[in-house]
Amino acid sequence: MRLLNFLLSALTSDDLAALASGLVEVSLSPGQVLFEPGDAVDAVYFPGSACVSIVTLMKDGKAVETSTVGRESAAGLMDAITERPARARIFAQIGGGAMRLPAAIYRARLVASPALLRLTLLHLRANAVQAEQGVACNASHDVQGRLARWILMTQDRVGADVFPLTQEYMAVMTGVQRSTVSIMAGALKKAGVIDYSRGALKVLDRQALLLHACECYDVVGQQFEDLRGVEPEERA
Repeated sequence: MRLLNFLLSALTSDDLAALASGLVEVSLSPGQVLFEPGDAVDAVYFPGSACVSIVTLMKDGKAVETSTVGRESAAGLMDAITERPARARIFAQIGGGAMRLPAAIYRARLVASPALLRLTLLHLRANAVQAEQGVACNASHDVQGRLARWILMTQDRVGADVFPLTQEYMAVMTGVQRSTVSIMAGALKKAGVIDYSRGALKVLDRQALLLHACECYDVVGQQFEDLRGVEPEERA
């Protein structure tokens, strides 16, 4: 079993053995919806090369991305273990591999394993910090800083320098008009920090992109890196 997901890799051998029979490797297509608001969350997804987006839908039809989940954690975790319906649209922003586990198996193991319970709570905390920081970020930081942060986070989650990302979705990520994103992304492209064409984005200079990103990138990222024991300089 290939454990590209950091949460799965952090399991004790007993927890992994208990969950292994239910883990199935799946391939997520770009845009594939895993859960719509109100759906029963009957599975937990552990992305490997895929990147899953959690989007809040407003009554006027506007969609705002509140968080993303890649290889650092799991998608659907909170709703699956509490047996509550999905509160947002959860879909594959970037297609790729993931492991799927029935929620019932995960819940049963939580009851039997204090180690899994603690690890799960730490991941839920890290995901909550991401959402909370995102609210503060949208209210406090300029668009270019927020855009650079989201690009870095997406790169971290897929583990590659090149990944599919359109200007339209950059607008969803940052919560601004596409025309605004076009100007900000164009400035980063002109500076030689990124390149993009035909829906694909390439990070050319990660160090320069880090300088453009707002402080929220480090705040959010460190939550998950602490769970892996990675020092900040190693991450950069």
